[in-house]
Amino acid sequence: MDNTSQIEYWNGPAGQKWVRDADRMDVMLAPFVDAIIASVLPSPGQSVMDIGCGAGALSLNLAGSAVNVSVTGVDVSAPLVELAKQRSAAVSAGIEFIVADAAVWRPKEPVDLVISRFGVMFFADPVAAFANIRASVKPKGRLRFACWRPLQENAWALTPLQAAMHLLTTPPAPPPPGTPGPFAFGDADYVNRVLMDSGWRNITVTPWDGDLALPGTTAEESAAFMLEMGPLSRAMGEQGIDPETVKGVIVAKLQELAGEDGRVRLKAAAWIVEAEA
Repeated sequence: MDNTSQIEYWNGPAGQKWVRDADRMDVMLAPFVDAIIASVLPSPGQSVMDIGCGAGALSLNLAGSAVNVSVTGVDVSAPLVELAKQRSAAVSAGIEFIVADAAVWRPKEPVDLVISRFGVMFFADPVAAFANIRASVKPKGRLRFACWRPLQENAWALTPLQAAMHLLTTPPAPPPPGTPGPFAFGDADYVNRVLMDSGWRNITVTPWDGDLALPGTTAEESAAFMLEMGPLSRAMGEQGIDPETVKGVIVAKLQELAGEDGRVRLKAAAWIVEAEA
């Protein structure tokens, strides 16, 4: 299993972008933090591992919602883990954040619960990775994570891409099924197979549907954010397109969709996945 490309990606410019935009991203994705925590609140004395913890939002919220719970956040991105450590220290949360690849890394002692907010779709070999994660969990330990459904169901990511499609050199080709990436777990049957093949049981995959408020109080601010994140940003980077040549059409599209308060809210679709070791 070779996750080198993902490790390089999250330690390069992409990781720095996420550090810069972490606060705004956490506000946008707050509904998923709430959804995960509501279903898993651990008992005092239990231990939790947060896979793909990023800047630590899920870990910090869980630690603040539970009493006497040990939380460890794991991520391949050194810049994001450093920010997570700073955030934890600022509120004296006492969370341990580690730069490591959860596909192969294991905690010193098995944990009671594994959680993730969009951090498990990037493994080169997901079956092997989830088998390793299962080996890190106590008998009957729990797994809870959020992952995106297909791009076509997520207007927050699809709308900017469609608006700028005519300005791209070529339309971005859909990745082959199972290719690591944000929408790799869009197929619920595929998620079930991965977890079953890696030894998890009592699997449930529940749809989550709602609106996400894009970062920014105006269409212009939201457009600037969407030019840095999501499939449009990646397509522009791969094709060497200057974001300034695309910005105008994105602003115009988001202005069409903005509410009376100027904020842009677009449909999002995810899975909330639960399993038992």
